[in-house]
Amino acid sequence: MIESIYINNFRLFKDFKIDKFGLINLIVGKNNSGKSCLLEAIRVFGTNASPDVLFNIIRERGQDWEFPARPNQSQAVKELQNPLRCLFYGRRFPKMGADPIEIRPLKNGKDGLKVHLRAYRRIVTVNDRTVKQIEFARVEDESATGLDDAELVLDVDNGERLNTIRLNRYPAFHSGMDYDEQWLDDNAEHHVQTVPTRLINDENVAVLWDQVNIHPNLRKEVFEGLRLIDDHIQEVVLVGRKTLAQPVLICDNTDERIPLKSMGDGIIHLFHILLALVNSRGGVVLIDEFENGLHYSAQPDIWRFVFQLAQELKVQVFATTHSWDCVKAFQEATERTDAEGMLIHLGPSAKNGDHHKIIAIGYDKAELQLASQADLEVR
Repeated sequence: MIESIYINNFRLFKDFKIDKFGLINLIVGKNNSGKSCLLEAIRVFGTNASPDVLFNIIRERGQDWEFPARPNQSQAVKELQNPLRCLFYGRRFPKMGADPIEIRPLKNGKDGLKVHLRAYRRIVTVNDRTVKQIEFARVEDESATGLDDAELVLDVDNGERLNTIRLNRYPAFHSGMDYDEQWLDDNAEHHVQTVPTRLINDENVAVLWDQVNIHPNLRKEVFEGLRLIDDHIQEVVLVGRKTLAQPVLICDNTDERIPLKSMGDGIIHLFHILLALVNSRGGVVLIDEFENGLHYSAQPDIWRFVFQLAQELKVQVFATTHSWDCVKAFQEATERTDAEGMLIHLGPSAKNGDHHKIIAIGYDKAELQLASQADLEVR
């Protein structure tokens, strides 16, 4: 379980911390306050900065469009314009070898993660071939003097292992870059499932359902969760080829087989949340905009079910919302369980007039009532 977090030089976060997380965490704040960025940081930390996760985060934000290269630009300058720079604070790569992305627990920095931009030059002599790290005081996007014969990389250090992502294959960004594929399976800190705002794609839904299908108890949990919206639902089956498989509902009040997608966005969103939860035993689930498509009247029961599943499966949940109804439903569910729920509010710091610095204020079960009575901005 992730008990706390410190984030530096990642996305919107410069010197950001949260002292305490619960088993279930609901994150609120105005637009551009860092809610989705916090989910991304947890995702990066939980997977030890898996290259696939880093690339997917960039793609999901639409930041993988290719920069036009001018004829006089060196390869090193092109690498400095690599879309992965958008992961760093200010959307630009930092000083060479300095100011890394850092994500770690507050109490134990040794369990943390650092992502450095570094440059290496291959030195070939008659008798030997070596690689030398190059140090620069500054690196500008428009100038890379001295880097023409260098290769730029991201070095990912989790305290136990150093992995390298090579940037020199850009602009072939869509086909991936060089890295050790074993990293993806052997180097994860936590098992992480993500339910994005745009929902899980059909192919991944089919994979998740295959994992559930062999566990009758987990299938039962999915059906019970869906009945919170429609109590006639008896079962879900996936039909069609795997890459085109579609979930179909079997109900007790009709012989018709009803495509899940015909039932509206809310039940699709709930289905994806349930799939992520039951596939994450002992891990982490990240849900962006929990309330998407869900009527306010159903949310208290859905939250109670999420708390129940999270306790049973020992799954830590992080969700965001813009809805005050969602916050109230979360508060109600927290009061009816012994699981630890935390409401986390993100917003700019007014200290010393620094409105660019984001801070977090946490409310545990005992403080949630105070948060409800306060003028807490969630939109």
